[in-house]
Amino acid sequence: MKQVIAVIIWTLLFISLGIYSENKINDFTDKFKTDIEVIENYIEEDKLDEASNNIKDLSKSWHEEKEIWYKIVNHEYFDEVCLSLNILEQNVKYNDKLDALEQVETIKMLLNNILESEKCDLNHIF
Repeated sequence: MKQVIAVIIWTLLFISLGIYSENKINDFTDKFKTDIEVIENYIEEDKLDEASNNIKDLSKSWHEEKEIWYKIVNHEYFDEVCLSLNILEQNVKYNDKLDALEQVETIKMLLNNILESEKCDLNHIF
């Protein structure tokens, strides 16, 4: 009987930890999605100096906050976001709006991929 209770407690603990981490990852990606949308608006409105400043702030924030998740979740997409942020910064620096907007969309897609790859779903269990 004690073993059954222990198994149930551990199962509930793992399920609650999975739900908690999914919510935290959702908050993490949503924060950066809103920041990247602000940058996208600055680029579309030709406010490249503001976009450049926001990119630097976003990149700094990304590097600080990704360390927490880098050890826990699949880090393949984190490296790609770093690369895209660097390319985006150079595109804005050299006034290449089209490529900058392409990198913005790439970053949005990668943030969605981070969220989807860690989603609690039966497809990830079986």
